[in-house]
Amino acid sequence: MPDLAEWLEWHAARLQQGLRGEAAYPLPPVAFSPRDRALFQLAEQLADALRPVEPRPTWVASLYERLMAEARQAPRRRPSTPAIPLWWLGVALGTAAVGLWAYRRRQPVRSALQLKLNR
Repeated sequence: MPDLAEWLEWHAARLQQGLRGEAAYPLPPVAFSPRDRALFQLAEQLADALRPVEPRPTWVASLYERLMAEARQAPRRRPSTPAIPLWWLGVALGTAAVGLWAYRRRQPVRSALQLKLNR
């Protein structure tokens, strides 16, 4: 079953369609608690008080022009170079590979020494 937030979303969608009163409820009002009905009534009052607004076309056009002028004046940036040069990455990977190779090479020796000591 949907929660109250989903019921309120459905109610808001019906209010945007122009429905009011009981017709705007997603279910008959008696299906909701008095507290929930108060929320639905508040949403309806807000929908009546807060009408959607659209900016004037002249303002939108002027905003577009200002943004485009700003974009034309902005200096073109070059792609940034990596913070660490790539050769350092090679050095780090090479060092790790040599360390791993040395570790793996010592493992059989270490195992053999431990066997001798345990005898």
